[in-house]
Amino acid sequence: AAGGQLLTAPTETKASGPGHFLHRLRDVPAKDLDLTVGAGLTIAVRIGSYGLVAVAGIVVARALGAHDRGVYSLATTIALMFAALAELGISKAGIYFLGKKRFSRQEIVSNNLAWLLAVSSIWVAVILAIAAVRPPFVPDQLQLQHFLIFAAGGALLLFLVVAEDLLLASGSVLGYNLIRFVDPFLRMVLVVLGVVAFGFGIVGVLAAWLAAIAVTAAVAAVLLARRARLVPRIRLDALRAQLVYGLKGHLGFVLQVTNHRLDVFLVAAIAGTTALGHYAVAFGLAELLWRLPFALGAVFFPKASALDADENAATAAITCRRALFLVLLGVLAILPLGRVLIGGLYGPDFLPGLTAFYILAPSALFYTIFRVLSASLAGRGMPEVGVYAGGASVPVTIGLGLLLIPRMGIEGAAIASMAAYITAAAVALGLFVRVTGKSLLETLVITKDDVQSSVQAARALLARGGA
Repeated sequence: AAGGQLLTAPTETKASGPGHFLHRLRDVPAKDLDLTVGAGLTIAVRIGSYGLVAVAGIVVARALGAHDRGVYSLATTIALMFAALAELGISKAGIYFLGKKRFSRQEIVSNNLAWLLAVSSIWVAVILAIAAVRPPFVPDQLQLQHFLIFAAGGALLLFLVVAEDLLLASGSVLGYNLIRFVDPFLRMVLVVLGVVAFGFGIVGVLAAWLAAIAVTAAVAAVLLARRARLVPRIRLDALRAQLVYGLKGHLGFVLQVTNHRLDVFLVAAIAGTTALGHYAVAFGLAELLWRLPFALGAVFFPKASALDADENAATAAITCRRALFLVLLGVLAILPLGRVLIGGLYGPDFLPGLTAFYILAPSALFYTIFRVLSASLAGRGMPEVGVYAGGASVPVTIGLGLLLIPRMGIEGAAIASMAAYITAAAVALGLFVRVTGKSLLETLVITKDDVQSSVQAARALLARGGA
């Protein structure tokens, strides 16, 4: 398919079977990444991973109840937030500069590892100091063992973020997805085994979560070592370039992560951990449909960085509109199943989160627009799109959250989050249209040719995997 656009009909169909499918996923230059096959695998892995995490979440929710489920969500969110925020755009900038061939893979790997070690050491020291002092903002539910677990978890998760980006920058879609699968698989196995066989409480569940991350980090280290030497060393000119590019987008990334998870902290602070347990189930189920834009953004960014401006814009427009159509079908399919999924899987105690789920389910549509178009713009050397989108949307989350949560509970948090997602999508869409000259219809509305081409590509992809 020209440009490797999502679900376009492949031009070469002679070879087939699993061997050929895997051959198309071998390490290649970023420009030659096959979006159809790469995104297809990534989506499948993300959906499978979501299912594994959901199983673990259901077991945790039923075994621990809403209160401890809220503590689990709070502790793991803190570690995830650190990993997302502390990267400072260094790793994402590495993808961009490898695509532009400014620096070698080894130089980027060594820079990233040196940065990782420095930042993680500071993180662990700060968390231990907070655990010792226990300032007023620390929730009473968090004990010393919780601090130790998410201090180590945050450092390991940061390594996984760096490793995933480096593997994608190396054109290793298989390696990237292996890491993405191993973590939730081990988490499901260890958590379910711990709860069912050994009767783990909240600390044991968090320890199982940490063990899963540690083993995944070891797998990631092996994969990286096959592509570069794991030697932390700073090359100053490369680091300066990474910081200049990375910080432009990282503030936006920080704002987006804050936007996606600030509701967790607002609900915990205003409505309590039991309400947070209900809300965690609601947004976790709604985010099932985020697997497609997550996958597309991950695979498209390294490719976009290696394409010229016109190819980038054309590929982004067709990918965005086709992805939106698929996500819309998913939203229409999942909405009627909300009560069955929440009540049947998590239990009737979590049905208070049903209305929040209904509000949040369409969020995947707006996240698709933001994720695909911001990846395209970042590949053009404009990572600051996230700053504009985050600067507009985070105040919406905070303002509406503080206004609505005290009055409406978790439904108010869901409304605030949806309004923020719409705002971020509108900003990214407006900037993309202005910079590329693509029209709104060309970017958002699927055509008859899109449907026909997508069906042909899907059939060919299935034939390759099953022949």
